[in-house]
Amino acid sequence: MKYQLEFDNQAYQRGKTQREYNEGYYSELLKVIRSFDRYSVLGHLDLMRRYDRNGPWPFENSRPILEQILSHVIERGKGIEVNTSCFRYRIGDLTPSEDILRLYRDMGGKILTLGSDAHRPEQIAEQFPFVRRRLRELGFRELCAFHQMEPEFYPL
Repeated sequence: MKYQLEFDNQAYQRGKTQREYNEGYYSELLKVIRSFDRYSVLGHLDLMRRYDRNGPWPFENSRPILEQILSHVIERGKGIEVNTSCFRYRIGDLTPSEDILRLYRDMGGKILTLGSDAHRPEQIAEQFPFVRRRLRELGFRELCAFHQMEPEFYPL
């Protein structure tokens, strides 16, 4: 069964301004993490970028709500996922964006995982060496895996 308001078919975005659907996405994400705490890593932090036909939504426009989201994540000992599907979708930046990753780092965030959203065997760990190198350049030193919802750190 398909959901009625999906991003890929533009149903969620239809009838909304770029500001409305971007702010709506982040507002819903904030509501979810405030009401549900049984997760280790927040993924798809800026997923809307993949489906925004109006072009890149400026980071500064979303910075205040991103600060709230990241603050909540950090305070609760959760992490964020860096997903390499950005290469497949030709987004032109990491996902989450390097701006979001810098903000997370500057706010004290340290828990990072890598994901590739693989749908075929050759997509497993796609571009991981490049992303690891880029994360080091951005000032991160470790990646995490989880054991019973507790982070285990490994050098980048």
